[in-house]
Amino acid sequence: MLNEPSPPPAGLPALWETWSRGRLLALAAILMLGNFTCQLLWYEIQPGLFAPVLVGAVGGVFLPLLILARRWHWQPARDFGRDRPGPVVLVGVVLMALAALAPGSLLAELSLRLHPADPQWLAHYAKNLPTTPGAIAVAVVAVVFAGPLAEELIFRGLVHRVFSRTWGPWPAIIASSLVFGLIHGEPWYLFGLVAVGLMLAFVWEATGSLTACWLAHAVHNGVSLAVMIAQGPAGASPQEIEPADIALSAASLVMLVLVGRWLRRATRR
Repeated sequence: MLNEPSPPPAGLPALWETWSRGRLLALAAILMLGNFTCQLLWYEIQPGLFAPVLVGAVGGVFLPLLILARRWHWQPARDFGRDRPGPVVLVGVVLMALAALAPGSLLAELSLRLHPADPQWLAHYAKNLPTTPGAIAVAVVAVVFAGPLAEELIFRGLVHRVFSRTWGPWPAIIASSLVFGLIHGEPWYLFGLVAVGLMLAFVWEATGSLTACWLAHAVHNGVSLAVMIAQGPAGASPQEIEPADIALSAASLVMLVLVGRWLRRATRR
């Protein structure tokens, strides 16, 4: 079950005890809008793939939350679940992130068959993939560190927790994963994005740790970025689904179930 926030220190109101669910969802929506707006504004100044992601995370999510946290005396660990997970949790979430790659890729390929990627989007991605050390460093900071943290603050730190308190863990996992996939605006990868959202939502329910979700998200994005730099964006040409791909995905799903059960038991202990 979702870990409940600890009681607030005297005189410091806790976010989850003073804000209504509607107000929390409104905050999440404002942060999403701020992220998107900052990305668009920066893209108008300097078109690219990854710098806008970094600017959106910093300007649209981190800075507003810092200002609001100072205003209402929020605490990262108490109000958003940002903690320091132990080695068992760290190993478990890394294994889950790696195990989710194969089935997520297979589902993304199914999405591409139903909704082929936009040629202009593919051309833009191929044109702006980083090739220099500086550009690769910006991409890593943007999509491995800043972007995942911003998304976890919104989707797990706010949206999923509201859903979980309203409907319970499993409906929240499904609903927040659908929101996570749809909000990215890439229908050709929709099934794969929803699969990533399912994995991250489960990590939150199992651990109650935003840091653990951030780590799992960062590992997934890091591997995906490396593959994209090496091979280009998925969808440029149709890929045949081989029996080996299905077998790898099935084995990965088994690993996800086993690691997930182990992670839940370990965190409960």
